[in-house]
Amino acid sequence: MTLFEKIIARQIPAEIIFEDDDVLAFRDISPQAPTHVLIVPKRPIPSVDDLGENDALLVGKLVLTAKRIAAAEGLTNGY
Repeated sequence: MTLFEKIIARQIPAEIIFEDDDVLAFRDISPQAPTHVLIVPKRPIPSVDDLGENDALLVGKLVLTAKRIAAAEGLTNGY
């Protein structure tokens, strides 16, 4: 089980800032920037090479989640 899968399963604590049926967003435990949020799909996808055409909606949802979180965090000039 990967680190992200353990966070999704609540086996490892995380500061979750967004969650729905498909996506989980949480603050990085060791941030490299003042605002550092990880947004991951709940379904394991090992790499971009493993994405298929049927994943287009999920990938779009990940990007739109990033946009929504950035706005909520006050990041309006690139992120």
